[in-house]
Amino acid sequence: MIRAVLFDVGDTLILGHPKLWLWPLLEARGLAAKADPTRLPQATREAYAHYALHHMQATDEATALAFWRSFHRRIMEGIGLGEHAEAVADYLAQNWQNPQVWPVTPGAREALAELRGLGFKLGVVSNWDWTLPGVLRATGLAEFFDYIGVSALEGVAKPDPRFFAIVLEALGVRPAEAVHVGDSKDDIQGARAAGVHPLLFDPYRRNPHAMGELAQVVAYVARRAGIDVPTQNPKD
Repeated sequence: MIRAVLFDVGDTLILGHPKLWLWPLLEARGLAAKADPTRLPQATREAYAHYALHHMQATDEATALAFWRSFHRRIMEGIGLGEHAEAVADYLAQNWQNPQVWPVTPGAREALAELRGLGFKLGVVSNWDWTLPGVLRATGLAEFFDYIGVSALEGVAKPDPRFFAIVLEALGVRPAEAVHVGDSKDDIQGARAAGVHPLLFDPYRRNPHAMGELAQVVAYVARRAGIDVPTQNPKD
């Protein structure tokens, strides 16, 4: 019987593609036309790869915000806007709790509210730095969760199954009583290693083997728990 649903955050509950959070800022500043969008994929990959390698060091506000400044500078320099990198990075760091900086995945609030209403415990298992609880509060998502697991604060990151174990213990559920929703191999491999059933999610709908809407997650989990709700043909 499923009693809990665990969620990744980046590209699961909050969309991480720069076109959705950086480009509106560049357009407002008249910089979008000067950027080279053909260099964006590589700049994004490099910035996120650096984040993945070093985010565990960002365990306090000062370190985390300095880390985000570096992250944003890397993308700005990568798309040919190096002369504006410092100003944009400073703005984003100063406004890190502005919900406009963090585009929420369509249907996220509704899905989380429905899962809570159906009686499921909800937890976060996210490879993120010190800022995550504040980001979730700013976006209105924190209130739905019984426990927010942040890798930099827990001292362990996905795909290590110990991270899942920490969150499961906090929720008071066994691995077989939980599913985990995430977009990456670390999500799938980590959940399986912890004995949790993984659900692959792709909000950009590029992966035909992944769920593309969080409403599908709700339908799938409810069905696994024996709750009768309308389904949208979710993929197992």
